[in-house]
Amino acid sequence: QVSNDDTIANNNNKLQATRQNEEDQQLDMNQRTLETLDYPLVLRALAKECSTVKGQEIVLNSHAQSDKVQAASSNKDVDDDIATMPLTASSVTGVHHRYGAVQEMQRLMEGRVSGWVTSSRQQQQQQGNNKGKKKAQRKPLGAPPIDGDSFDLGPIFDIIDEGKVLEGPEILDITLMLEIAYDVLDWSRALKEFNEDEEESTSSNNDLQQDPFVELPRLTQSITIDDELFHLLTNAFDDEGKLSGTTFPGIGRLRAKVRTYKRDIISSIESILSLPSMKSKLAVESGGSLTMEINGRLVIPVQQSYSNSVGIVHDASRSGKTAYVEPSEIVGPTNELRQAEAELRAEEARVWRQLTEMIVQHREDIERNVASVGQLDVTMARVKLGKRLEGVVPTVAEDGVVSVKEARHPILLLRGLEGVVGSDVDIGQDGNMGLILTGPNSGGKTIVLKLLGLYALMVRDAIPVPSKSHEPARVDFFSPILADIGDIQSAESDLSTFSGHMLVCREVMANADKNALVLMDELGSGTDPNQGVAIAQAILEALLDRNCRVAITTHYLELKQLASTDDRFAVAGMQFKNGKPTYKLLPGVIGESFALAVAERLKLPPAVIERAYALLDTETRQMGELIRDLEDQKLLVEEKADELRKREYEMRELKADMKKQQERLEAKQLNARREEAKKFASKLEEKEKLLEDILQKLKGSGASKKVIADSWSDIRIVKREALSDAENIPGVMSRLKQQQGQAADVELIPISEMSGINKVNVDDKVVVCKKGAFYGKEGVVKQVGKKIQVGVEGVPVRLTLKEIAFPPSSVYAAKASTSNNPKMSKMAQRALELDTSADSPVEMSSISSPRDKGSTMKTKSNTVDCIAKNFEESKRLCLYAFSNAAMSNRSVVFILHGHGTGVLKKKIREWLRSDRQWVKSFRPADQEDGGDAFTRVELKKQDVF
Repeated sequence: QVSNDDTIANNNNKLQATRQNEEDQQLDMNQRTLETLDYPLVLRALAKECSTVKGQEIVLNSHAQSDKVQAASSNKDVDDDIATMPLTASSVTGVHHRYGAVQEMQRLMEGRVSGWVTSSRQQQQQQGNNKGKKKAQRKPLGAPPIDGDSFDLGPIFDIIDEGKVLEGPEILDITLMLEIAYDVLDWSRALKEFNEDEEESTSSNNDLQQDPFVELPRLTQSITIDDELFHLLTNAFDDEGKLSGTTFPGIGRLRAKVRTYKRDIISSIESILSLPSMKSKLAVESGGSLTMEINGRLVIPVQQSYSNSVGIVHDASRSGKTAYVEPSEIVGPTNELRQAEAELRAEEARVWRQLTEMIVQHREDIERNVASVGQLDVTMARVKLGKRLEGVVPTVAEDGVVSVKEARHPILLLRGLEGVVGSDVDIGQDGNMGLILTGPNSGGKTIVLKLLGLYALMVRDAIPVPSKSHEPARVDFFSPILADIGDIQSAESDLSTFSGHMLVCREVMANADKNALVLMDELGSGTDPNQGVAIAQAILEALLDRNCRVAITTHYLELKQLASTDDRFAVAGMQFKNGKPTYKLLPGVIGESFALAVAERLKLPPAVIERAYALLDTETRQMGELIRDLEDQKLLVEEKADELRKREYEMRELKADMKKQQERLEAKQLNARREEAKKFASKLEEKEKLLEDILQKLKGSGASKKVIADSWSDIRIVKREALSDAENIPGVMSRLKQQQGQAADVELIPISEMSGINKVNVDDKVVVCKKGAFYGKEGVVKQVGKKIQVGVEGVPVRLTLKEIAFPPSSVYAAKASTSNNPKMSKMAQRALELDTSADSPVEMSSISSPRDKGSTMKTKSNTVDCIAKNFEESKRLCLYAFSNAAMSNRSVVFILHGHGTGVLKKKIREWLRSDRQWVKSFRPADQEDGGDAFTRVELKKQDVF
């Protein structure tokens, strides 16, 4: 009886201890989440893409201290210090910064940015070496130049922390790091110059503007390089990798002294060996060299019997017949050599110590520089990994939304598996806060569940996520991310399957809050189904009440039906087709467990399958058959939908093909028009020259101001009509009339721009060309002074010469005629008649060739439009225009660059000043040709053929 009582007591004690153990068990949910989602595999893949040790440390150490990562979410300054900036963002703003850097790096690595990087480091080193100034090296702007060193500071600073002195290999490594950091600074400056050039070239056209580089320069703004340290280290070594005798003269003098001693000693030995008396004493039968070094002393082989008479014996042969003797004549010089070598070693040790102290003084700057390079390396690794995964940068907010088309499991992609099935996943939209995943075992539910967690973790680490190309993807910022996938059953810790799940649920409830993402596999399993369902539903409802986002997998019908009773839940099922899983997620579908089908596929005995089917109750059997029928019908609908989509795609392809054919036809027509335009170009030049001569004659003939103003207007009309004919674009003038109104039928030339006639007198008729209520109105000059008083419709108005014009005859012609073409003066008509009349009333001898005087009017055909272009693009356009002008025997080209900030104009004119092939001269255009917004270039005569 006593024995039984003791046994019962022991069992009760064990049971109580087990319960206490379960209650006291603690879980690190962050670490469990990473492990159950297999996220370390993603991190290792990212680290493998890094080329520096620092980059690998940032990746692998970021999640190693998961508690610190979570604690960082409350520290908004975690990203402000580049030395401590982790891989994982602590806020949605941090994600935006990191993804912004990824997108900027993508542009650079894909070669979508035009620019140059100029090396200032080479100039610094040349100045330090007192070498002649050379042209700075320029390289195309691309990925940051961080190759060439591992940036592994740990072992180097471990030596310093142990109180030791750095020597050659370590200091050379530090020097290389500083040189690369200097190159990164040059690269960062090139990004800022690109931003400035882009802002200048797009100041007048925002549609062409590219996004500026913001995030990558931010990663490099902490790089600091002390000039004294940089010059000291970069000049510390000679070409052989030894301390430089030029930079450190003391070392240079001692090395010269050592070389002198060695040379003298060798000369003395050679003299000794050449003496006839010594030749008989040598042990030549020993073979080999006549001189050798023993313990740092030069010796010669001597017969044992003569050894004491020659010098000091340092060794002997095995036979004892030969002694290795240091001649007495070199003992003193060798001692002096050893003393000089000791002094050299002491001096080198002093220099090593000096260099080490300098490095220690700037240790913090060096560590920050390496951290910046490491962040750039990690950014490049994100781009490379994203390319491997065919990933995209998703939209990221804080609303708890995941919406991705064709989402694929990253781990499966990293393993190189072919045919990884993609699924459309959605959670968090339209009030959907919970996703219930249903379907058979081995059907892919857990893959989708893990996929959600992996995407959330990848977004916090700014890794592009796999998604359908050219489709918008969204994965919001979640914190924390909690996953319970797989059992934590352990005999050692006395945890059952259900107890393990409940322990995880306890930790989830303790940690989950708003913006949390909770993923739970087979919630409520491992116990009585009724009680398990009740606990599972209670947990789900509690999590959603906290505004968490939840996704679970289940086989319980009661949980599958939650979506029909609670609008916060959505259901999705894994597709099961022809008795096999397709691993594709079907939103809005309740997937049957298909336990019997799976058992049959795995080849359980047929008799067992039949018996199991017979044991099913009628309701379950009917429900299964109903679900299968619905699945079959849905499959038919999807097949029809796929067929319709295929036909729609074919129609789009046909439409695109027709559009291409139309574009080819239009291109042929455009080429034909261009050929006609080339033929018309020579006639246009004759018209331009004739009109120019007409104007010159009018200015010298004393013609009235009104006649000259008419001629100016007619010249503009001739130019526009000619260009319209050349481009074969009818109706330009009529469209301009409709858009601008009757007052814009003619172009008003301000009197201030009319060279030679820019004065007015009282009672002169003028037209107001100042924008406003009186624009286009005719008036009479009442008073002349600093400002002109003009009477307009009875109202006195004070205006400047820039704001009034002489009334051209075209104004009256436009009012009197309903024709689409403005009426021109007889002089202008005569100019146009050159094209059709062989008997021109104008003497052709009076019209000089453009090459004779190098003068021509500005037209569309001889003007290069560089607005909204950067300098390199403008230069290419100018060279193309110069070549065309040479082929057409034209000597003048106008360049339209505008005013803006003046940078583009300055660069173009500096280039023109240095050009020796094309440019004869250049100057700002005349006022009537646009003034300083244009540059008029006179070209050299080219030998075209």
